[in-house]
Amino acid sequence: MSKMRVIHLIGGGDTGGAKTHVLHLLRELNHSIDAQLVCFRRGEFSDDAQRMGVPIHVIESGTPLTGLRELRKLLEGQRVDIIHCHGARGNLMGNLLKHFIKAPVVTTVHSDYRLDYLGRPVARLSYGTTNLVALRRMNYYIGVSDNITDLLIQRNFHVDRIENIHNGIDFTTPINCVPREEFLRSIGMEVKPGDVVAGIVARLSPVKDIPTLLRAMKLACEQEPRLKLAIAGDGEDKDKLTQLTEELGLSDRVCFAGWVKDVNSFFNAIDIALLTSLSEGFPYSLTEGARMHKATISTDVGGIPALIKDGETGILFTPRDEKALSRHLLNLAGDPERRRELGNRLYEKAREEYSIESMVRRQLEIYNRILEREARKERRCKTRKERRDGVVVCGAYGHGNAGDDAILKSILHSVRELDEYVPITVLAKNTLSIKERYRVNAVYTFNIPKILWHMRGARLYINGGGTLIQNATSHRSLWYYLFTLWAAKRCGCKVAMYGCGIGPVNGKRNIKLASWVLLCGLHHP
Repeated sequence: MSKMRVIHLIGGGDTGGAKTHVLHLLRELNHSIDAQLVCFRRGEFSDDAQRMGVPIHVIESGTPLTGLRELRKLLEGQRVDIIHCHGARGNLMGNLLKHFIKAPVVTTVHSDYRLDYLGRPVARLSYGTTNLVALRRMNYYIGVSDNITDLLIQRNFHVDRIENIHNGIDFTTPINCVPREEFLRSIGMEVKPGDVVAGIVARLSPVKDIPTLLRAMKLACEQEPRLKLAIAGDGEDKDKLTQLTEELGLSDRVCFAGWVKDVNSFFNAIDIALLTSLSEGFPYSLTEGARMHKATISTDVGGIPALIKDGETGILFTPRDEKALSRHLLNLAGDPERRRELGNRLYEKAREEYSIESMVRRQLEIYNRILEREARKERRCKTRKERRDGVVVCGAYGHGNAGDDAILKSILHSVRELDEYVPITVLAKNTLSIKERYRVNAVYTFNIPKILWHMRGARLYINGGGTLIQNATSHRSLWYYLFTLWAAKRCGCKVAMYGCGIGPVNGKRNIKLASWVLLCGLHHP
């Protein structure tokens, strides 16, 4: 049997976490499948890919159309199982390519795409808008954290097409670091015995909010003269940040190191790792610092709280709160034992849950799920009878009733035990809550046209939760549930009653309703 073949598309100018994720993922994936990388710019990204042994082809083209022409030539006559995109340029090219290659297109969302061009209005209008359109046309999505997955759900992306993966890092390969003093001198920082060095690895852009860090340093240094700051990174805000550093009188305490190739030596040289971002998916700098046992102070955003448990594996603070950050810096600067304790706990949690091995296993699992779902679609299209698929579930969900929600959880578990790939749609009052909690599609209880549309394509309708005939609520709810049962039958669904009982039948109205249940052709087991 031939290996799965996946084509990864990326712009080629990527830095930071996205670059680390893609290159390390592809290097490891090629032990199991054929994963080819295509980027559309020659530079540091492509050079690093070649050094790491990642199979890469660079297409240098001025416009997307010329790039598409070269990409089609490159892939002509080759079997492609999945097209996997990263970033705005990759998403655009993947959408163009899918019209010529019959393969599902998946994108990994590394960050909040609405903030990728923060502070760059022209780029946001052009690249940002193009990326937004391309994202909406993808077949599948992968979020790099639960937070990014929730963000996609909140913005009405198809919940049953979203998967999530955690960024992983290599915890097994031995690390050789440049000695602390030697490394710090190499980036232009002189330290004395007793100095405490805080450090951050980040792109110098508005979303990373380095100004808050500099202002917090100003407050902290007034009480702790031994505190210094190393900033590893570059970006469009470098000149502004350099000017702010001078205005705050921190030029002798803050070092702008530029892009640092030897990240391990950087984290080895500092005492406290920092993150001040306004928004994140799941930054690699977290696990890079964790690998070096560094105590970490971070903003409470994105997927960061999944690794940083406040007071246990690190310290969290609210974005833009310079006073809180200053206070945390002072506390850790004066307590080396606390730094060691937090750093060791962070290392243990990161090694257990965020290894590169677990990331690769998860990625392969996602690929197999995508291919199975695509094969399922192919099988359904063979005969008209098989075109129906999916389950519609109805009950009093999203009202905050623990009993009804427990029944829904049981229904979903039972359905997925029988068929883990079946599409599930739940009728609920609070659709967003259902989507986020159970990762299934949800339709508002009284959106009748949409409900009927889903019923026409479903194989099974399940009425679950409470009793069908009862006198605890308004008689209108009885008419509603009976209507959905009747509609499901008329739409061609098989109908099942899950955990529902025919309750007390009191009065002529309830007797009539019970009679209608029988006329609908339904029966209660």
